[in-house]
Amino acid sequence: MKKNFFLFIIALAVVVVSCNLFGSYGKKITISDKVEVYIKGDSVSEEVAKKLGTYLDTTWKDLTNKRSFQLTKENGVYNVHMVVDEKTFKEDASLEVSFMALRLLIAMNVFPDSKVNLVLTDNTFKPYKTYSEDAATEAEETAPSTTK
Repeated sequence: MKKNFFLFIIALAVVVVSCNLFGSYGKKITISDKVEVYIKGDSVSEEVAKKLGTYLDTTWKDLTNKRSFQLTKENGVYNVHMVVDEKTFKEDASLEVSFMALRLLIAMNVFPDSKVNLVLTDNTFKPYKTYSEDAATEAEETAPSTTK
């Protein structure tokens, strides 16, 4: 009896995990074998997600590993969540500039009339670093002047 109960619990756990009942990443839009975009909430359309995904896919045409993104929109601001290994990010200081540039490129080429945040996340879309337009503006304003 205990063996059957134990097997039932394992089977139930597998079903729950595979169905993702405890936290949906949103609707999955597959752009290519390398890029997927999840849209979460009602404020982002499939068309907008495809536009973002296609831009990223063509930008990274030589990419060999899969990239996952989640797109949300809150108060008129697009939040582009990107799965990035946190350990790798912390070990390579040069990535800081790359992600600032990526946020800017997305803002200019995909969402030119909106504010954009690039949110680095773990593989469950739990955020650990955000790049925003406001932070970029603050950095420019507080940078020391080189003119006299």
